[in-house]
Amino acid sequence: MPPGSSIDPPDAACERLAALGLDNFETAADVARRQHAMVRGLARTDAPPNLIRGLGQCTPEACGLRRCRDGCHEAQRRLRAPLIPQADTLVRAQPGPLLAPTLVHPLWEVPYEAGPGAVSIPAVKQHVKRAFMRLTTRTGKRPTAVGAFEVCLNCDLAGTKTWAGQIHLIVAGATRDELHAALGVGARYPLPPYAKPLVVEEVGNTARQQAYALKRFAEQRIAYLGKNGRQARNHLPLDGHDQRTFDRWLSELTLGERLILVGCKRLNGRLVSVLP
Repeated sequence: MPPGSSIDPPDAACERLAALGLDNFETAADVARRQHAMVRGLARTDAPPNLIRGLGQCTPEACGLRRCRDGCHEAQRRLRAPLIPQADTLVRAQPGPLLAPTLVHPLWEVPYEAGPGAVSIPAVKQHVKRAFMRLTTRTGKRPTAVGAFEVCLNCDLAGTKTWAGQIHLIVAGATRDELHAALGVGARYPLPPYAKPLVVEEVGNTARQQAYALKRFAEQRIAYLGKNGRQARNHLPLDGHDQRTFDRWLSELTLGERLILVGCKRLNGRLVSVLP
């Protein structure tokens, strides 16, 4: 697929999302450029030729493959452009506060050589499902949550690299304490003193934070010691080889396979509540 032109045509999806406060959603031309770069990168891997050829034929209107892949920038935009406003409407209609938990579970960290595919997405989803079932059992509440699983590449102080899985969610209908009790990692997993496996933030702009939770990108996080002697991390783009590894993994997944939905489901392209 050739790169897009430098001047974007009017983009209805961007205009709709800008009205919700998300004014930097990727344009059609942005996506075309990213798709072109990804296809060129995958050509340097062991990806099947028919996969590379199909991704190169994807357009904003149609998929070049028999089954849309999660790694396809065109397909991701077709998924996220309607899903973000639908999720915005759904979660804001629910009672209770809106919160944004991020969970980085130690069980979801795998060796660099194993690749991001070594993390089981079904196991991650089962973990989240059980956590919200516990919350309902304890409180009687049935929250609604929309988010996704993603990976990043960690590099510790010794230079050891690992792929680390995490989830980002936008949750309606549960308090901060209830989410910590349900999603918290617990004492049985030894963690370094600086680790914060679960962070729960307040939601300011729902659409912006929902877009972040559903993003398609990964980064590397390189550890260093700050002036105070505590460990911190620099957040940087993946290098070329790791980006190709990441894109290759995403291209093996069905579009939407990383989505995590609680109290709702996608039905005929719409996000609908399943709560009574």
